[in-house]
Amino acid sequence: MTIFLYKLLLGFIVGSLIATFSYTTNLLTKSGAFAVIFIAGVVCGFGPWFTWLLLILFFGSSGCVHLAKKVMKIAKIDSIAEKGHTRDAWQVLANSLPAIISLVLFYYTENQLFMIGYVSAIAGATADTLGSEIGILSTHVPHSIITLKPIEPGLSGGISILGSVASIFGSLLISFAFWLFFGWNHFSQLPTSVMIIVPCICGIVNSIVDSLLGATLQAKYRCVICEQLTEQKKHHLQPSKLVNGISWLSNDWVNFFSGCLTILLSWVIIFYMY
Repeated sequence: MTIFLYKLLLGFIVGSLIATFSYTTNLLTKSGAFAVIFIAGVVCGFGPWFTWLLLILFFGSSGCVHLAKKVMKIAKIDSIAEKGHTRDAWQVLANSLPAIISLVLFYYTENQLFMIGYVSAIAGATADTLGSEIGILSTHVPHSIITLKPIEPGLSGGISILGSVASIFGSLLISFAFWLFFGWNHFSQLPTSVMIIVPCICGIVNSIVDSLLGATLQAKYRCVICEQLTEQKKHHLQPSKLVNGISWLSNDWVNFFSGCLTILLSWVIIFYMY
């Protein structure tokens, strides 16, 4: 119990430092900063040391891309996306909560299936985030994953070659880091192929599922003033008209459901393999 409380305290301290830096650089809102502190404490308390490093790698890679775009003065697509690049608590929790649930299950059961689930969820969140952040920089118009017709950059459900490559890279980044950080430890009883391929595949699937849900079920609105298709409930300070999807299914819910499905997929793969 003493070690557990020590790890919780360490997570709180480190999480506070990261949250403070992210808040001052506009990577997080105030609520997002508190959410990061909570997530940091849980991960540090319930998980081995490498689980914390994977989480840092996820938030760090996303933050670096955002800061690079800010330095390069690349315009944001604030008029289309539901929220800006500054993450609030719901965005942080939607991307992290499925992974946290799997990690806590691993803590109490020591079943490696749940650890693979945690890594797969982080790989999926990284793939989706980098795909969105970097894909928006493409010089080519994105296409709908369903109809393959051109759509507005920044609109959920769109895919591009640049974004797809970024998603694959994000998933590979977490998968290789998992193998590098923990492959020599007691987890090494799993083949390298399982430690790398399963989280990588599940991470890429997460990005695909996220795009599919974003194109089909996520709420989309049309501005009554400029008639632009948007994910914002209000545009030009006026309520937008729902034209597609389920009204309560925001991008945060899409990320959460995608993460849950990713974990379930990894569990099924590991269960039938071992």
